[in-house]
Formats: sequence, structure tokens, C-alpha cells
Amino acid sequence: MFAYQMNAPGELARTAVPDPVCGPDEIVLHTEAVSICSTDVSYFRGHITPESWPIVPGHEYVGRVVDVGRRLAGDVRTGDRIAYWGQTDFDGMAEYRLLRPLFAGRPDLETAWYTKRNFYDAAQAAVVAIPADVPTDLASVVEPLTSVLRSILLNPCRPGDVCVVLGCGPSALLAVQVLNAYLGAGSVTVLDRSDPRLATALVHGASSAFNTETQAAELDAFVHEHHDQYADYVFDALPHIDSSATTTGKDIRELAMGLLRPGGTYVIFGATSVPQRISTWLILAKGLQLRSTPFDVRLFSMSRSANVMNVALRMLRTGLVDARPLITDRVALSDAGDVRRVFLEYGAGPSMKTSMLAPELLRQCRERQSDPLGLRATVPERPRTKEST
Repeated sequence: MFAYQMNAPGELARTAVPDPVCGPDEIVLHTEAVSICSTDVSYFRGHITPESWPIVPGHEYVGRVVDVGRRLAGDVRTGDRIAYWGQTDFDGMAEYRLLRPLFAGRPDLETAWYTKRNFYDAAQAAVVAIPADVPTDLASVVEPLTSVLRSILLNPCRPGDVCVVLGCGPSALLAVQVLNAYLGAGSVTVLDRSDPRLATALVHGASSAFNTETQAAELDAFVHEHHDQYADYVFDALPHIDSSATTTGKDIRELAMGLLRPGGTYVIFGATSVPQRISTWLILAKGLQLRSTPFDVRLFSMSRSANVMNVALRMLRTGLVDARPLITDRVALSDAGDVRRVFLEYGAGPSMKTSMLAPELLRQCRERQSDPLGLRATVPERPRTKEST
């Protein structure tokens, strides 16, 4: 089978690797869609370092089951579409992938191991079956929405709170919608340096927005005017800030802390291995509460994450959270040139996520975009099996 390997930062190439062999507690999935995440790009740009190279990136994933281990015969069937959260950041950008699934309601199956990245991880991944009415490209958003929900549900704002969201990338846009439509935030202010992304956030629940590059003076004056009596809650969705590249001299995290009321909540969502600036003085002086949701399964088990996945899926199916603005580009997973371009151009301009799809599904997505009302009849495809490929 083919897979995309990174041998070092900046090195990404399509290569041939052995087909996975299904164990008794595993399933083999034929990859239908993988969306590029900032974590994947952080490995590519050297902002996060894996335990060892090479790696196969990709984890915002949807695949169809082609083989089921004997211990899982009652939980999953060949032909099911599956999305997952956890177990690994890796192995999604491949023709097939192996997975140890953990469905909600089966905590007895969860086992843990200690990683070199300083936390206990589960040997299994939280999974959810994707119904036929959820398009494959949008189904890959179940994974990042699960991440956002894990963070916000454990560290929620209160109804009516004034909230600030740092960044307007995909995770931030999901957070804006969850805070606004699910938790009843009084208002949500977003800070970012991309006008198109700010505009998208305003359409999807944000009350006000500041461009940290072009409106730096206005933002600084706004912070000074409100004098730490504006926000109750900050959601920091920025994984990495290159402080040497800023043109304003003002750190966005310090500005956000300046807007918080004394005792306010500051939730850290994004992660990076590169040291980041943060104002310990403001934390101490204002008694700010720094919160996060741990990866460590001793504190947040994988079985609990499986329940959160079910919530994420319901939100997408009911329209409480709109996934459509998050997928701004689609390419064929088999096209090595397009896949590499996606990594090189990630974060540029108004783009959000790129969904890398199996070629036949890319064709279906493009037909759906050109025929949004479904006026042209389509014939359902027979579930693909490993033997038929």
C-alpha cells in the first residue's frame, strides 16, 4: 500500500509500505478522507518533534472497515465507516490503517501505556460509526470537534460570560460555535491576523473581531479602555506563535490576559514543543485560572472521549455546529504533488482545512458541490473491500 512518510521536518514523500495485518482486537480501515491538522503541519515545520522519525502523519480521519479482529466481531462490521480520536497522531495518510477501536460504553476494554511525551495514552482509540447521511469530507471534522469539546466541556464558560477566542483557524471556529450555540456565551470576541477568517467567525457566532496586525493600535486602546474588566473567559487556540515575526511588539496572549477580569479563566487548547511567551505577572497579579484538558487517560479516559465523539457527531448532524466552512479545499490523497502543496501552503490566506480524499470520493464531493440540491440522481457505491483493491 502507499503512505506519506516524513523523514525529517520539511521532508514528505509518498512511499510503499507493507499492508497492515489485523490482530484479534484490531480493525483495518480503507482510508476515505484525511483532513490536514495544525499538528500535522507542526511536525512538518519542526514545531513538534516525534519520538522518532520517520512518521506517517494524519489523524483527522474517516475510513471504511475492511477487516475485523475476532474479539470485535460484535462491535463493528465490514463496511462500517469509522472516525476516531486518540491512540496516535500518526498513520492516517496511508491507503489503509490499523486501529484498536474503543466504542462508548466499553471502558472495560481500555488499556494504557506511558509515552515518552510525558503522559499515559490508551492503546485504543475512541471511535464512532459515521452514518450514511454525513458526507465523508465533513465527517473528518468529528475528530477536531471532539478535541474542542473535550477542552470546553471540562473547562466551560458560564452562560452569559464574555468570551475571547485567540485565533480564527479551524479549531477556533469550532470553539466559537460551541461557546455561542451550546454554552450560551454572552458574547465572543475573536483575535486573528486574517480578515477572511475573522469574517467567517463573525458569520458563525462571534460578536466582534480584531485583526492583530492591521488593528493593533485599536486593540491596544480597547484593552486599555476596559482595564481588565471586559472578559470572563479566554480560549487560546493558537498552537505556535513566532514572536520574532510579529510586527506590533504586543503578544496576543498578554493582550488577552489584559482583557480578563481578576480571577478569569484562561483555557490553553493549542500545543507546541517550541517555548512560547506568557505573562506570569498577569497570572499572579490578577489571580487568573489557567486550565487545560489533559491527554493523560488517567485524568480523561479514552472511553470518556468516545462519549464526546458521539456528542460531536450529533452536533454536526443536527447543524448545531456547521462544518462546511472548515473544509476549504479538497485534493486526491493519491496525488503526491497536491498533498505536498497542502503542507507547504497551510495557513496562507483565507484557507482552513484541506480534505484529502480517495479519488472516487473526491469525484462525489465535487458532484455534490456542483449539485447542492441533489437534483441529479446518484447510485450508491458498493462498500470497498481490501480484496477488491
